[in-house]
Amino acid sequence: MMKSNLVKIIRNYQSDNEEIQENVKARIQSNVSFFDINVDIKRLDYVIIPDVDEPLVVEKVRVYEGRPPFHKEVILIKESNFYDTNKNFQQQTDAKKLSKNERNTGNNFKVIMYLDTLEEAIDQMDMPKKHKNNLLKKIRELRDDPYIKSLNTTAVIDIKQILIG
Repeated sequence: MMKSNLVKIIRNYQSDNEEIQENVKARIQSNVSFFDINVDIKRLDYVIIPDVDEPLVVEKVRVYEGRPPFHKEVILIKESNFYDTNKNFQQQTDAKKLSKNERNTGNNFKVIMYLDTLEEAIDQMDMPKKHKNNLLKKIRELRDDPYIKSLNTTAVIDIKQILIG
């Protein structure tokens, strides 16, 4: 990358609400670039350098206000590299979410299974019919509750131990 005195910062690049800051003073270097402390720059902003074909994307901004010279250190990445890196990150994040959702689905199944087992056990118990029906109604309400469905298996085992003793 090259050094430059004046750059353009674009927020919401190529969107309907694009915001452009023209003629922003900056010192552009290959590893880290330096901007004045008062410059409005944040992650995902684009930096356009005159005579450079590919725009740069702000990956990280660090603010140094503790002692002079006050400034912002900005990590810039070529747009193509930024999206390649973030695409890989997004794929990993999606895989983790899928894995978590699969675990939750398994846990939800186990929660329902425990409630079904509890319902069967109560149904087979010798107790007054009114009391039995009341307990069965409560268990069915629990099974259908969306918050209960999201409980993990450990919580259900703890509840089972408390209820059954």
